[in-house]
Amino acid sequence: MDPVSQAALGAVVAHAAAHRTLGVRALAMGAAAGAMPDLDVLWSLSGDAFDQMRMHRGITHSLFFAPVVGPLLGYLAWRVERRGGTDRLRAWVVALTLALLSHPLLDLTTPYGTQLLLPFSDARFAIWAMSIIDPAYTVVLLAGVVVAWRRPHWRPASVIALGVSTAYVAYAWYLNEAAEDAARTQLRAEGVEHVEVAAFPTFLQVHYRRVVARTDGEVLTGFVSMWRPCPIAWSAAPRLADDSVAAWRDSREGRIFEWFAMGWVHHVPTDGGLVSADLRYGFSTDPGISAFSTVAEFDEGGDLVRVSDAGRARPDFFGRGGLLASAYPESCQAVSSATPVQQIAARPAATEA
Repeated sequence: MDPVSQAALGAVVAHAAAHRTLGVRALAMGAAAGAMPDLDVLWSLSGDAFDQMRMHRGITHSLFFAPVVGPLLGYLAWRVERRGGTDRLRAWVVALTLALLSHPLLDLTTPYGTQLLLPFSDARFAIWAMSIIDPAYTVVLLAGVVVAWRRPHWRPASVIALGVSTAYVAYAWYLNEAAEDAARTQLRAEGVEHVEVAAFPTFLQVHYRRVVARTDGEVLTGFVSMWRPCPIAWSAAPRLADDSVAAWRDSREGRIFEWFAMGWVHHVPTDGGLVSADLRYGFSTDPGISAFSTVAEFDEGGDLVRVSDAGRARPDFFGRGGLLASAYPESCQAVSSATPVQQIAARPAATEA
């Protein structure tokens, strides 16, 4: 999530844990601890784009980081204060450990993926509930921070903010599961079987979801508003299965990118090259356009020359009627340009390499 949300969550968590002993100090130090794990972006800047993918949300986002670093930070805060006995030391340790732990748990709710089990495993975990920026979630936490700042020894200020924000995350997770179920139901009704379906949140709200469905031979993409669910208008693209994909996967960059995208990669052939796009962060029904993608170049003999980061594509939501208008439509509108899914299912399949 964004730094403001992470800091606000750390503040209310620390306040809920140690409001009586630490008061306003719990808010301030909790905010710092809540944002601290994202400092990993600083040392990841020394490498290339693929090093950054590998290192961000790494060891500082592990579930084992907070229990080790939290007590040390708590002890340092207690020593700097030079006041209170073991009860105050205990309050600092608990508050800062929980604030640190809140960061990876919140990041878990976004599609980006978080390495929760480092250093024992580099597996990425994600619950596709919210985007990395959600104003409604952030406002709830900030309201709790403001009230707790004015009444630092009143615990309900932070407890209510935590309860409401957590319920919001649970609602967002439910919406994503409901979007996937709706997509599967529609595809089955239209004759598409043996399909893998995933829904991903879009920016700034929780109701508008980008849905990706993969058959053996094609990738189907579409959008659905869970505020007013309408039939999904699918677009289709073939799944590429050739030597260029295999060569990309054998490269350092390809291995890192596929791990980073948690397997949700779509390959598009180009003149003498290959574009590989992260399906979790697409902004349109074109699966080859994403916030994260790579470009592979091949020589005339078909050998891989290099794989590079393609840069960041920008969302086009605001240029085609507006994101909020799409998320909260007044009625369902038929999309005549959509590819009939019956035709998609009838096309010959090609197994991806």
